[in-house]
Amino acid sequence: MKVAIIAPSSVPYTVGGAEKLWWGMLHHINQLTPHQPELIKIPSPEHNFWELMDSYRAFSLLDLNHFDKVISTKYPAWMVDHPNHHCFLQHKLRGLYDTYHFCGQPIEIGKLPSVLSPLVELITGSDIGRDLLTPLWNELNNASKQDIAEQAFAFPGPLTRGIVHFLDQIAMRPDAIKRYSAISQNVANRKDYFPPNVSIVVNHHPTDLPCFDNTGYDYIFTISRLDGPKRIAMLVEAFMKTTADIEFRIAGTGPEESVLRALAKNDSRIRFLGRISDDDVIAEYAGALFVPFIPYDEDYGLITIEAMKSSKAVLTTSDAGGVTEFVTHELTGLIVEPNVESLTEGIRQLVENREATCKMGEKAQERVANISWQNTLDMLFRDDGRVDDHNKPTGGTKKIELTTGISLGSTSFAKNGARNSAETGKRHIVVALTFPVWPPQGGGQNRIYYLYSQLAKQFEITLVTLTHNHDIARDWVIAPGLREIRIPKSETHQHEEQKLEQLLNASVGDIAAIQYYSLTSDYLLQLKKASEHADVVVCSHPYLYYAVREVYQGELWYEAHNVELDMKSAILPQSLEGQRWLEETRKAEQACCQDSTRVMTCCEDDSRRLAALYKTDISKFQVVPNGVSIVPNGFLLPSQRQELRQSLGLKNKTALFMGSWHGPNIEAVEWINQNARIFSEIDILIIGSICEHSVCDKVASNIHPLGLVSDEEKQVLMNAVHIAINPIESGSGTNLKMLDYAAAGTPILTTPHGMRGLLFNAEEDIHLADIEDFAKAITKTIAEKPERLDVMAEKARDKTQSTYDWIVIAREFLESVE
Repeated sequence: MKVAIIAPSSVPYTVGGAEKLWWGMLHHINQLTPHQPELIKIPSPEHNFWELMDSYRAFSLLDLNHFDKVISTKYPAWMVDHPNHHCFLQHKLRGLYDTYHFCGQPIEIGKLPSVLSPLVELITGSDIGRDLLTPLWNELNNASKQDIAEQAFAFPGPLTRGIVHFLDQIAMRPDAIKRYSAISQNVANRKDYFPPNVSIVVNHHPTDLPCFDNTGYDYIFTISRLDGPKRIAMLVEAFMKTTADIEFRIAGTGPEESVLRALAKNDSRIRFLGRISDDDVIAEYAGALFVPFIPYDEDYGLITIEAMKSSKAVLTTSDAGGVTEFVTHELTGLIVEPNVESLTEGIRQLVENREATCKMGEKAQERVANISWQNTLDMLFRDDGRVDDHNKPTGGTKKIELTTGISLGSTSFAKNGARNSAETGKRHIVVALTFPVWPPQGGGQNRIYYLYSQLAKQFEITLVTLTHNHDIARDWVIAPGLREIRIPKSETHQHEEQKLEQLLNASVGDIAAIQYYSLTSDYLLQLKKASEHADVVVCSHPYLYYAVREVYQGELWYEAHNVELDMKSAILPQSLEGQRWLEETRKAEQACCQDSTRVMTCCEDDSRRLAALYKTDISKFQVVPNGVSIVPNGFLLPSQRQELRQSLGLKNKTALFMGSWHGPNIEAVEWINQNARIFSEIDILIIGSICEHSVCDKVASNIHPLGLVSDEEKQVLMNAVHIAINPIESGSGTNLKMLDYAAAGTPILTTPHGMRGLLFNAEEDIHLADIEDFAKAITKTIAEKPERLDVMAEKARDKTQSTYDWIVIAREFLESVE
């Protein structure tokens, strides 16, 4: 495609994060895609309101229909009218949006002079469309000639704010923008930035610096424009209160430079570097102990990414906006309160505990490893030329989809299979799966993605996955070093599978693969290519064991998500056909256990059960527990949770259950429905693919199946409900939902079986009740003092972070594998 990146050119010209994004997109679209980009900029002064209107009008008149796609990121460039317009939003004119309250008490537009009534009626009316632009320009032209123009059109002011909002609404209405993205979650969440009921992709982009290094830990370094919102003065004051024997280097220029130099003139440890070259920036990051960056409500904060790419911990503040999406307190840096005293203590801690600071830097580098230009561009172009129902808005509030770390590659297959260890310098592990992995939504997908994306830091990992025949064949990198080759089932394979599901009245796509894998010849072909240079192949679940052994004879590992024989015994009918397929499951699981040199299970109980069931040496079993990906800043304070409930309109006490279409979860929902009258005053929210099962078709009035939700929507719900429940009475392995609940800081009530294999302490971290007492326990638990529930939830979260974070689990597994 011919792609136009459209942008304003500031007057006077300055270089900031916006310019770095445009340059980076231009260069890397050229280098990494088949598209032809052009950067089109119009000088856009905004010293006053009338200059700004000239810029809005200039962009609105721009004809770019000789391009196949346009990408805008900043006002007023999005005024361009184009049928394939992608708004990748950096920020709006903040002084008229999220920082407008700094301007003092606004005057009501209705109190303006009557001569401006036609203009006010135009911008406050219900109609929004490009046909109103000409009338608006005419009214503004007339108004500019009036005596009251200077006072009424104060900038910023209520009328100028209303006009800019009106213009942005016209430009960004859903029928004008084909796709919405935001550079950060912070931007996506801002009020009035996006139209309601639209899907927003959060696409974290990299810096334009070409490389990063880590050469030591010799000084403190920061770089920024030296102006008020960056709060360098507060940082200087905090540093001057320390006795740290270390130099503090500050790079950058700006209007506060002379003030800052005067502030620090008596402290020889502080050194102002001025404007430095990119090479010098890279070198300064490389030698820093840590990087402080404390802007107020930053849109994104490329300095954060640059510092973390350089393996440096970041010191920031709780109100720094986009920066806090990457900094996790005491894991990748420190988040402190925005005052001199807290910053002083943060600096002292990072300087005095150098070893811990260096380890935070290592974690920081891991945190941003997935942010690359390939990933950013893949997201910018991923929907061009095809329809993606997954991203259509579903109504309600705006839908936000996080996409950091996705790298959507070509939909055609790699010609030469996977790279071998000689090419990458890493050992190569191939994993055979009966289901696609990206995006991870269910328990199995989460385990595969988060575990193997961590292992991919040491190994080259290729997932060869089966998917529905209506899906698209893909060969893509879904995390650094983690590749998924996705093969749609053949029509014959899909047809036979559907026949089997009807025969057994159960979801048995995994079992069907035991015999029907050969009907999808493409899968065998790609599995063979991927395995040619593999050091080991993993059967994740036992159902593709025969497929693996048909094309590969080397070392085999088995990843047992559950004891499959026990799982399928609970869902398969007692008919002759049901028992035949249960026996097929038993034979495949036995072959995996006996043929593999390593068997990974989710808990000790599963290891003992499988070893006894198939008379297998227990020494080759290894517990690799289920884990959770800790969401940065996903934990809300009690007061914030209450505000969230109010904003969502949750008036009753509310509990949450989530689960996939899976036997134990079906039983749990049946139990919830049967006992709903006992806790009739409590709303029970149910999420996950279980909602698509008939068990959710007819439920009590206080039960609300919400269906599949995004990770962000799930996080909102877990933060909003009063408790999470887990009335599970069957199944093996561990319940990942328990870790999701705990990581979100949601108080938990579970059965003993629902807590199997997990190290939580009853009545200390979570509440426990037998199924016979569970209904009354829901009412009792939800009525407890909020303070007690909050304390227990915090303990459960702390234990989850220290024990069940995928980073921790993968590190322990890596040690044994190496």
